[in-house]
Order: sequence, then structure tokens, then C-alpha cells
Amino acid sequence: MWARAIIGAVALAGQVALADEIPFDPAALASCVDAGRGEACIGLGARACIERAGATSDGLCMAAENVWWMERAARAVMVLEAREPVMLERARRLGWPAPVPTMAQIADRFDAYRQVACSWRAAAWDGIHAAVEEMDCVMRLNARHALWLDERVRED
Repeated sequence: MWARAIIGAVALAGQVALADEIPFDPAALASCVDAGRGEACIGLGARACIERAGATSDGLCMAAENVWWMERAARAVMVLEAREPVMLERARRLGWPAPVPTMAQIADRFDAYRQVACSWRAAAWDGIHAAVEEMDCVMRLNARHALWLDERVRED
């Protein structure tokens, strides 16, 4: 459960001060993605944040990068949802078996996958490390999903 990971990360990094003081700067991450480096960019922003804020900030820094990826994914979804009626009509015209998957179904299935996969990952860790591992999993899966969505936006 990604919410548990975020809550755990916040509790873990409580000694770092307030969350709005976490030195997450998305500039290098955005430049990396814009340069087409894809998955090589995942974790770049969190690592730089951890270097500036210290090792105890890892959960909050990952959570901050995760928000960046989620916002990127949301922008891509808006574009794809706007194109969805044309895609659905094309699929119908070409005889794609009904029902044709929708962006809402993709989101639902991805959310379920992420929740199970990251809970499974967290279960392998003891104590406070479970939350950090879960947040890392959530961030990485959300990042990969955002990159996949970006590719779909560029296809049309």
C-alpha cells in the first residue's frame, strides 16, 4: 500500500524537519527525462535530495520524486484521455475485440499491481526499512508507468 509507504517515509524522516524543507529539486530529473534517458533517470532526483538532506531523508526524498512522476503521469493521462474516443473508434472500426481497454482500466489495473508488488516488496523487510523499501518500489513503478504513458503520448 503506497499510502503506508508515504506515511512510513514521513515518520522515518521526521528528524529532517518539515517536509517542505526537503531539498528536492526536479531540474536535473526533468533534464534527464527530456534528454530521452528514460529509466536511467529514475531515482536521480531522490538521490540528489538525499545527498543534500542526509541519509535519514531517503523516504521523504523518494516521496518527493514520486510526486513528480505522478504529476507527469497525470499530464500524460489527460492527453491520452482526450485522444481516447478516436482510439476507441479506430479499434471498433478495425474489429478489435470488445471491450477495448480504456485509460481508466489501465489506471485501475496499474494501481492494483503497484499496491500488491510494493506491499510484497515491503514485507521482505523488517521495521522501519519496510516503509523505505515500499516507497522506493512505489516511486520506481510510478516512474516507469509515467515513462510508458509519455511514449504513448509521443506515438500519436
